[in-house]
Amino acid sequence: MVSTAAKALGVWLCLGALLMAGLIYDLPAMFALLVGWAVIYFVVGGLVVADAIRLRRGGQLDALQASANVVKIAEIPFFVLNFVALSRVVIHVGSDDRDNFGLRGFLVALLFVVLTYLVLLPTSAYPVACLAVLRKDERIGRVFYGLHLILQFLFVTDVVGAMVVIEVARNRLGTARPPGVVSRYLLTGVLAVASILGAIWVLEYFASVFGWYAVFDSDLLWYLGYVPALAFIVLVVVPIVPLVAFRTAVRAFLADDLELLRRSTRAVKLVMIPLFVQNFLLGAVVVGFISYLPLRGVRQSSDFWFVGVVASIGATPFVIGAYLMLLPTSIYGITCLALMLRQRRISPRYCALHVVLHFVFVADIISALVVSHRARRTSLGRA
Repeated sequence: MVSTAAKALGVWLCLGALLMAGLIYDLPAMFALLVGWAVIYFVVGGLVVADAIRLRRGGQLDALQASANVVKIAEIPFFVLNFVALSRVVIHVGSDDRDNFGLRGFLVALLFVVLTYLVLLPTSAYPVACLAVLRKDERIGRVFYGLHLILQFLFVTDVVGAMVVIEVARNRLGTARPPGVVSRYLLTGVLAVASILGAIWVLEYFASVFGWYAVFDSDLLWYLGYVPALAFIVLVVVPIVPLVAFRTAVRAFLADDLELLRRSTRAVKLVMIPLFVQNFLLGAVVVGFISYLPLRGVRQSSDFWFVGVVASIGATPFVIGAYLMLLPTSIYGITCLALMLRQRRISPRYCALHVVLHFVFVADIISALVVSHRARRTSLGRA
């Protein structure tokens, strides 16, 4: 049963997200409305903290986890739009203060960080109370309690940590639900769609380069070039899909469902390949284009360092973007390794090695296939 205070905070966070969207589009009176929203928010937040303390004293773990789930889900759109809106304001203020090297922009940014952090605190009241009840009943260990208590007071990790706490609470209550069909295949499906479009772009690109027969016209090739950018938005900027995948992985871990994790590990890493190939080729094209003029101006070999600097600057956004997109694709693999370690199917050294490999380009795919094969082999051995 979700508490009334949690519902009120969830609704107010959604309203705040709408106001942040208005601030992005420069709608009139947005700042004034946001000030009024913030005043009421902290009143509601105080009621939420009091409600969480009440539920903790009563040991109402079910109500705490349900309330935490509502509040943390409602928090996501607010903080995403908050980051976009406030970044826009900071850049605008900083650019208007060039005489002081944008100092005013840094000060405004610091102010916004503090205010945003204050907004974060009430949303962590229910997860913290959940942890307190679980620890009091000795349903979790000290390390788990201490780690997730810290995570609840940090940006981004508070949502991830809350998902783990909520699923652990449901598991201890016996109300945990198995992952649904949509949640199981959502990340794989999104990557598959992006990769199919990316594969079409790659084939058409090579057809245009080598003079082969092209199936589609150049306009479609141009539009398909935006696929990595759209994938970046879905996987990183608005991380709903990765969060669904993470919750699915946590549920599978708590249910000892190694088969789901094994299959998902392999499927996600294989279907992402065309998308990352397209991103690599797009980066190579862009870097080659911006390096062309400096390269033509090089008179002697000692000036090639300048071309290298230009190429590095051009490649950096593509590398960072690709790496941030890589991270969600490693969710299932790392969870699979954690479950295998808990079941003593692998050694700590094996687990640590492959966790590191899951964060390295190309090596992550090889590692995922090796881990999936190891999981299947050990499963058959135990059967």
